[in-house]
This record gives sequence, structure tokens and C-alpha cells, in this order.
Amino acid sequence: MIRGLVQYEALSKDRQQVADLIGIENYEKLIEMYGGTWLYIPKPDTFERTDRNKRILDDFDGYNFKQLARKYGLTEVQIRTIVSEKTREIRARPLDGQTTLFHDSTA
Repeated sequence: MIRGLVQYEALSKDRQQVADLIGIENYEKLIEMYGGTWLYIPKPDTFERTDRNKRILDDFDGYNFKQLARKYGLTEVQIRTIVSEKTREIRARPLDGQTTLFHDSTA
């Protein structure tokens, strides 16, 4: 346990900023938990983008790339990337009334 051992004045300016933001006690907890490891802190827009991509997937019907690009202010290429897995799932489904030639052995 390192509580009380961190000298604020000995920290670099960047580390002082973190200590100022979360408090020296929490800074020490951070060191105890993650010291010596690489810790990535995402930017706030990461969470907004995740929510936006979920809405795009919900709105996607298999073909409406252009409409979604306009609605969300993205390019069609970006929309296609976001929905690529869902596109494969939709297009792999049998058409209405279509039967399969293969028996599903997992059923």
C-alpha cells in the first residue's frame, strides 16, 4: 500500500493535473491498481459514437445506406462499415416463402 507516499510536488505536470482532477488519494488508488500498466482513457465521443451506431443498426433495413448517411451526417462508406455484419445476416436469410435445400442439423 502506498497511501501517503506520493509527493505531489515530485509529480510531473501531467500527473499533477490528474491528481488535481481526481484527488491525491484517488491518484494513489489509481497507482495501486494500474501502476506499471498502460491505461487508455477514451474520449467522450467514443460513448456518443457507440450510441449512434446502435441507432444506425436499429434503423437499418438492409438497403437504406444513403438515407442513413444523410440522417446521421456520415458517408455511405461509413454506414456500410457500421452495418456490415448486419448486412450479411439480412442477405443470408431466405426470402419470404423460400425453403432451404439443407437440413439444419442443430435443430
